[in-house]
Amino acid sequence: MALKADLSALKDGYLRWEKEGNSPFFPVVQSNQGNTVTVEPHGDLIMFGSCDYLGLSQHPVLKRAAIEAIEQFGTNTYASQLICGHTRIHRSVEDRLSGMSDGRAAIMFPSGMSASQGVVATIASSEDVVINDRLAHSSLFMGSRLSGAEVRTFPHNSMKRLETVLRESAGKRRRIIVVDGLYSADGDYAPLDRITELAAAYDALTVVDEAHSFGSVGPNGLGVADHFGVFDKVDVVIGTMSKTLGSIGGFVLTHDWFERELRYMSPSYTSSRGSAPAVAAATLAALDLLDAEGDRLRRRLVENTESVTARLREAGCDLLNTRSHIVPVLVGSEDKTVAVAHWLRGRGVMVAPFVYPHVPAGSGRLRVGVSSRHTPEECEQLVASVTAAKKEFDF
Repeated sequence: MALKADLSALKDGYLRWEKEGNSPFFPVVQSNQGNTVTVEPHGDLIMFGSCDYLGLSQHPVLKRAAIEAIEQFGTNTYASQLICGHTRIHRSVEDRLSGMSDGRAAIMFPSGMSASQGVVATIASSEDVVINDRLAHSSLFMGSRLSGAEVRTFPHNSMKRLETVLRESAGKRRRIIVVDGLYSADGDYAPLDRITELAAAYDALTVVDEAHSFGSVGPNGLGVADHFGVFDKVDVVIGTMSKTLGSIGGFVLTHDWFERELRYMSPSYTSSRGSAPAVAAATLAALDLLDAEGDRLRRRLVENTESVTARLREAGCDLLNTRSHIVPVLVGSEDKTVAVAHWLRGRGVMVAPFVYPHVPAGSGRLRVGVSSRHTPEECEQLVASVTAAKKEFDF
């Protein structure tokens, strides 16, 4: 969601929790052994707080590919990609992404955030209107403001209000609808079937950030647009390598004309060095694994997710409207959410606490990231621990 600086939240919340010694933020990981991380001062914790949805970040094939790329190309690229280019590995990643998406042009960015900012800031201008879902990622709002376009919003997933804004914006050169495919704090999907219908009816462009869904959602693993069967109707798809692909970086899939505009004119691309060769190689290896094992891994992810969500709902937990491997457990107040997250770490389970201003005030939650790599026993420990915390803290 869009963020604004809130110094009172920093002083009265985050800094106070640090002083009290129960802050769950900025944990220091000493080592990583698959699904278990060693975090000071808690010791070994089962990781349920990450976005490593298919468990690829610890895969030996990715590690080996990264090491080999360092040996061949060194630890970084040379300068701006506009001037000094990138390696053949980077080009192979772009070619592979293009092939996965039926020939769409693909361009790698150094991060998902720079991709989101770059897309919106480049595609829109002062003659246009950018229409954001109010829970869209902060990077999309940042790009919207940088573009100089009029910025409008609609309540989360409200198609009635979106249509009203589209109708009211008839005089603009471009109307650009900007949404997440899968919302990272709520776990629900954008109704892209309906959004693309409205875009066609009102001659609007659609930009979809599939950061949390590319590789893990849809029959072809292309995200929520793939899930709804409308991938070909979305104008710009933004993705990241740092979630399902187990690497780092961002990418864009779009029409040829816009890919060239991004590559030559987007500051977050032209003024940034390309991803390290090791990162590009790990990404390419992850795409190979998705091609070979993606269907199996996604089925396993669904099984784990259904098991966890069913058991947590039986225990009376409020999981909002999640329909994905992002499982938010609503707690309520910021203080209680932080206390619960800290308590769970003391019992061997690490989840991600989301509090204001990253979610609306009073709607603090534990964000559980389920992975295909989690075992039934680990899922059982998660459910048992959260259920015990619910009784202990009454949420």
